[in-house]
Amino acid sequence: MTPLLRALALMALGVELLPATAQEMALATIPSSLLDYADIAPFLTAARPKRLRDACRTAEVVATPTRPNWDTSTTTTQCGVVEVDFGWQRQPMGPGVAQQQLVPSLRYGLAPRLDLRWCSALWMHQAGDATATLDGVGDQYVSLRYRISEQTQTRVSLALSYEYKFATADAGKGFGSERGDHVLTLIASRELGKLHLDSNLVGTLAGSKKGHESSVQAGTALSRPLTKKLAVVLESYGGSQPGTADRLGTNLVGANYALTPRVVLDAAYARAYTAGGPRSQFTFGVTVAHRAGLPVLPRSRGWARWLGQ
Repeated sequence: MTPLLRALALMALGVELLPATAQEMALATIPSSLLDYADIAPFLTAARPKRLRDACRTAEVVATPTRPNWDTSTTTTQCGVVEVDFGWQRQPMGPGVAQQQLVPSLRYGLAPRLDLRWCSALWMHQAGDATATLDGVGDQYVSLRYRISEQTQTRVSLALSYEYKFATADAGKGFGSERGDHVLTLIASRELGKLHLDSNLVGTLAGSKKGHESSVQAGTALSRPLTKKLAVVLESYGGSQPGTADRLGTNLVGANYALTPRVVLDAAYARAYTAGGPRSQFTFGVTVAHRAGLPVLPRSRGWARWLGQ
């Protein structure tokens, strides 16, 4: 056996760092009739230990926007991938008064079925003909989303999300309540041919001067691709709200456009049909996905099945 062939065989068998005696014992398992690399190559390939597929490293990076609709999907951010989105919103607040917001969010895939999200209104601005101009920041939100099950022929895909609101907004300006909230969301998603359906049931336990107040909201978003890059979204969302008897009810029409698999633009117009929210809202934004090389949850025999590892 030539020195080159010997080195290749040792590397393929994974014994190149072992003592010489162990190397010779391993090489003895190779039939002596294999005299050149062309003959030995199939044997070396079969002898090489198979590597487990790492779902957090091998998948192609694709953006999974949560904009522009309120209802979210069971599709979590890819493991090891960071998704950043920026959105601008404009809402009429009354006669001659309008509010604008710049709302970014950051998501990271901790595991194939689990992601972590941070969101905040970093800039809020209210102005009108007869009112003083108000500027400030909004509350901050941190959430975990876990996909419980995948879609089958007879079942929808299910996920659960828990979110906590950190009260960082100025209540004196009407930007927040200065109290923390707990939000639990049950998510169901389903592919119906070319249609994609997302339904959410949202329970909120909001902090108040009296302790806590609860509310329940629900919504459904229906999306359909028109081309390989363009998709339209229709949504209806509403329910009770904490701290007020006014109920929220709104419809939304929007679209997503994929500049690349990693960069997606969006725009939407929403119209309320109740007194529990702004009469109308216009928003547009962008979502960008990038594999940043940050650490993910370590593989564990006990948790691998539940986390999709």
